[in-house]
Amino acid sequence: MQIGFLGPKTSFSHEAAIAVFPNDNLVALNSIRAVFASLVTREVTEAIVPIENSRGGSVSATLDELIEKDIFIIGEYFLHVKHCFLARRPLSEIKKIYSHPQGFAQCRNWIDRNAFDKELVEVGSTSKAAENASLGFASGAIASHLAGEKFGLDVLDGEINDDKENITRFAIVSKRSALPEGKKKTGLVFGVKDKPGALCEVLKSFEKFDVNLIKLESRPSRRKKWEYLLFAEIEGNTSEEKVSKSLKEIGEHTSFLKVLGSY
Repeated sequence: MQIGFLGPKTSFSHEAAIAVFPNDNLVALNSIRAVFASLVTREVTEAIVPIENSRGGSVSATLDELIEKDIFIIGEYFLHVKHCFLARRPLSEIKKIYSHPQGFAQCRNWIDRNAFDKELVEVGSTSKAAENASLGFASGAIASHLAGEKFGLDVLDGEINDDKENITRFAIVSKRSALPEGKKKTGLVFGVKDKPGALCEVLKSFEKFDVNLIKLESRPSRRKKWEYLLFAEIEGNTSEEKVSKSLKEIGEHTSFLKVLGSY
């Protein structure tokens, strides 16, 4: 299969794609929007995109594309993000360190202890950081071990990020929804009617059918100013009677409802 992922190669999204689709053809795309567009045009069969980080929260671009495009979530994958310090020379000889802004932000404690006297240079990706470091005589990078392998850099210090439990959740997405049987959760997006207690009616439907609400967050609808949609995840799949009944009743209390799939 052709599998799309958020590039460039050696990014953490690439690492997740390799883990989930080790035997398929992986296609690097330059934005989350491009990943979803490739699904719509069927240039790729499935794709993997970041949807949430344990430190940074939800990935807005992914949620917006799920709302706008006729695409479904069919699975998820959790990647333990490990930033490494990569170079060809000892840290004492390094004058310049490259990384993505998030790489620097997530490794602040290590930088303060070990690299306070180095020039920090922000670039567009951790992959680009490793490439730049490979070209410089006294340069290093904060990036993934995969990037180090590609550009011939040594891992001089591994897992230097401040939060050792830094985990990114990836959504596996497709034009076709997966069979719900055996799936543990269901995603949905909905808008409530403009009246008092509208959201309460939706929440009461979950309670009525004993459906556990795992996550709920609002997103701008991007259709009208100050109009919001709600992204939710619930326990159970759409083949379960209590879930299907709750979704049917919720439809009566919402102005918009899209089931993103069970996974």
